[in-house]
Amino acid sequence: MFFAMYRGPGLADWRRHVEEHARWLGLASAYVTCGPFTCAQLSKVGEAPAISQVGDVIRLRTLRPTADNAMAIAASEPAGNDIRIDYLLGTDTVKAYVPPATPEQVVFSAVDGGFCLSNDLRLLGRIGCNQLDPRAVHALLQYGAIPAPLTLLSGVERAAPGHVTSIDVSSGVATAIADPLQPREAADGARFDRCLDAVLDTAPKGSVLTFSGGVDSGLLAARLSALGRTDVWLLNFSFGAADPEAKHAAAMARHFHLNFEQAAYEPTEMNAFLSDVGRDYTYPFGDFATICTNFVVRAGVKMAPDVPQFIDGTGADGAFSVGQLATWQRLYRLPRPLLLGAAGLYSWAGLWRRPSSLEHRTRVLRRAAQMPLLEAAVVATNALDGVLYRLPRADRAYLSRTIRKYIIDCAPSADVRDQYQWLDLLHICAGEYAAKSFDPLRLRGVRAAFPFLEPDLLAEAFAMPREIKYNFRDAKLALKASLARSVPAELVYRSKSGFVPPLDRWLTEEPLRGVVQRISTEPGVLADYLETTRLRPIVKRATEGQPLTQGVKNFVWMVTFFKLWLDQQPWFAD
Repeated sequence: MFFAMYRGPGLADWRRHVEEHARWLGLASAYVTCGPFTCAQLSKVGEAPAISQVGDVIRLRTLRPTADNAMAIAASEPAGNDIRIDYLLGTDTVKAYVPPATPEQVVFSAVDGGFCLSNDLRLLGRIGCNQLDPRAVHALLQYGAIPAPLTLLSGVERAAPGHVTSIDVSSGVATAIADPLQPREAADGARFDRCLDAVLDTAPKGSVLTFSGGVDSGLLAARLSALGRTDVWLLNFSFGAADPEAKHAAAMARHFHLNFEQAAYEPTEMNAFLSDVGRDYTYPFGDFATICTNFVVRAGVKMAPDVPQFIDGTGADGAFSVGQLATWQRLYRLPRPLLLGAAGLYSWAGLWRRPSSLEHRTRVLRRAAQMPLLEAAVVATNALDGVLYRLPRADRAYLSRTIRKYIIDCAPSADVRDQYQWLDLLHICAGEYAAKSFDPLRLRGVRAAFPFLEPDLLAEAFAMPREIKYNFRDAKLALKASLARSVPAELVYRSKSGFVPPLDRWLTEEPLRGVVQRISTEPGVLADYLETTRLRPIVKRATEGQPLTQGVKNFVWMVTFFKLWLDQQPWFAD
C-alpha cells in the first residue's frame, strides 16, 4: 500500500500524476480531503483505508493485519515497525514518526508552491523532482544505500529512521528529533524469546515464513511451532537438487510440524524480475541477493495468492553480532603512511581486477585509509573510490557527517560495539536486506514482517549482556542456544553458506548478461559518475565468466540495478 498527501495550487496536475502512477503499478487509487490536504491511497482492490481522523489529527499509516486477518489502524501510537504521519488540523506542521529499522521510507518536498509527502519516492519524481542528487549517487556507489535525510532526487528529503520529523509545510523545512529505544532492565534469552513470541503470535492466519534453515528463520519457525501456529507455513528457495542448504532446510523443517514448501529456481523468472525492477522497488540499493529474494516473493504469492503476510528473519545478524569489528580496530592502529601506501598499491598495481590474497589485504587497508572506522567496517561495499568512480571530498565529508548524526550518534549507547550494531541494523539490515522483499510484497498487497527489526525486539536485544549475544569467535549465541532446544544441535552449530545466488554464472547468461553489458556501452547519465574506460574490461570479464573480486562484483551489481531502475522510471529522462 502506498500513500501520498498534497497541499498546493497544482492539485489537478498532482492527481493526474497519482492516477498515472497507480495505473503503472496496477493499483487502485482512492482520495480523501483532510483539511487543506488531499490524501491519496494506492493499493490492491479491497485493502482497508490507511487514512483516518482521530480528533483534530489526520493520520496516514501503514496497515497491519491482525491474527484474525482483520486490518487494524492503531488509535494513537504506531504499532511495532509501522510508520505514522500526523497532521494537526489548523496548523502548518506535519509529523512523521519513523521507527529505527524499517525499510519503508517517508519522503517529502516543497514543489511549485505546494507540498507533497509520500512513502513512494517515485511519485515525487513524477511531479517534477526528477533530477539526481550527486551525493546520493555517490552514496549508492560507495555504501550500497542512501542515508537519510538524503534521497536520490535533488530537493526531496527523507524522514530519518529512529526520529520524529516535524515538517513546516509552507517552507518544507524539517526538524528531526531522535526517538530512542526505551531503556529496559537487563534481559536474558528467555525474556527475549517471550518478547519474540508476543510479536509472532500476532501474525495473521496463513502467513508465510521465508525459511532458509539458518539460525534466524529456524528460531522463528521454532517459536511459531511452540505457539501452536500450524497455520503458518515455511517457504524455502532451492537452487536445485544439489543445493546443500535446501537439503538442510528440509531436514530442520521436519522438527517443527509446520507445512514446508520448496520453490525451485526457474530461469524464466529472471526475465520477469529484470523487467519489473522499476515497478517492484521504490528506491535503488545494492544487494545482489535481491534477485533470489524477488524470486521467493513471486513463488510464494503464486503458491498462495491470498497470503496476508511474509515473515522474514532479517535483522538478527545486526542485533546479535559485531562482525569483524575487533579486526578493523587493529587496522586503524596501523601507521597512517602504511595504510596510504597499501591504498595506492591497490589502485596503481590494478590489484582490484582479480581476486588474490594480496588484493584482499590491500582492499581492506584502502578502506581504512579512505573512511572512518564504522563506515569501512559496516557499510562500505567496495574500495573502488578513485578506481571505478570518484567521490568528491565534499561529498564524502557530507555523507560521513550524515551517517554519524542520524545513525551512529543515535545508537543506544556511545559504546563502539553498540554503534556498529545500530549502523548495521539501520543502513544494512533495513536499508538493503529488508528492502529486497518489502516493496515487491506491498506492491502485491502482502505485508512484510521483520520480527528482529521490531522496536520491542531491538530494545530487548540491546538490554541483553553482550557475552550472551556474541564473542570474538561466534555470534547470535542466545539465538542458537534457544534454537538448539528445539532441534538437534548439529543442525544449529554448523558452517552455513548463506543465501548466495549463483551470480557468477548468471552474469554469463542472457538476459542478465546483456543488461550488465549496457552499463559500460550505454551508461547514460551514469557516465558522469563512472570511470567507463576502466569499467569496460571489468564488465567483459564478468560476462565471460572470469573471476571478479568481491568488491568489483558488488559494484557491478549495484550499477546494473541502479541503471535498470532509472531506465524503467517513466518520469526519468536520461
